[in-house]
Amino acid sequence: MSDLINIEIAGINFSIRCRDSIILQDYDPAYTSFLKIGEDPTAIDIHIDLELNTMPDAKHLTKIFDSGQSWSMYQNSNDYVVMLNPPAFNKKPIWMAKFDHLVKNVAVYLGDLLINKSNSRPAVSNPVKYPLDQILLMYFLSQREGALIHAAGIGINGKGYIFPGKSGAGKSTISLQFLGQDNMEMLSDDRVIIRKINGTFRVFGTPWAGEGGIARNKHVALSGIFFISHAGHNRIEKIKPQKALEKLLPVVSIPWYDKEIMTRILIFCEDLISRIPAYTLGFKPDTEVVNVLEEFVSQ
Repeated sequence: MSDLINIEIAGINFSIRCRDSIILQDYDPAYTSFLKIGEDPTAIDIHIDLELNTMPDAKHLTKIFDSGQSWSMYQNSNDYVVMLNPPAFNKKPIWMAKFDHLVKNVAVYLGDLLINKSNSRPAVSNPVKYPLDQILLMYFLSQREGALIHAAGIGINGKGYIFPGKSGAGKSTISLQFLGQDNMEMLSDDRVIIRKINGTFRVFGTPWAGEGGIARNKHVALSGIFFISHAGHNRIEKIKPQKALEKLLPVVSIPWYDKEIMTRILIFCEDLISRIPAYTLGFKPDTEVVNVLEEFVSQ
């Protein structure tokens, strides 16, 4: 079994391996800063083994969720199975991933579409990207006080702030206003991970960039949550935890079909909102919002 590549996302280390000698290709450039070379194998959190020769039969599995677009989730005893099967491919799996309830060991079975055997050493298209890596992290984080959130993330003078919002809310727009500003460092313009580590909530950049293409492998202690919306003028208003939780849940990656995992993430979100102040931020798409926000958080 040979290691092909290691990835670190939010301080969580993945190892991608294969028992066969292969060339792993088609890696997204957004992952560049998240790649790790020569990592200590004892530090790996999630072991991913690529399997080239056998695609298991899923007929006996119990389907617990269907995205309706590209992937489905099944369960078999304590194991989960995710299948990438877009309708355009007549439901023929592109890959199938099986992982245990601790999300420590993952077997990814590759379909013919991902394997080029024209040479003696097969070239394999990397399957560890959206949606697989996000699904694995959603389950992994649920057991370790963490969650994946649709939000932009920024560090200002060493303090972290996130800007949750659905598509079109302005995550990339507001992120671009902060780029290049003194004392400010963007982490992500579309998705962040929040983890509670040693009693402190920290916000991590992720490789899943939005329109602004911002994806950085950095993190900072979280100090505030700003729910954004486009507005005619810049305004910030503090909101109560209950209202903040109502706004947060729609932008958190939660498997509503899985009661046990869902419950854990909900508990984490309640803890997060009870400890981190939350606000609404209506903003105009120009750099004036930078001064407004900087002045507000420095008070």
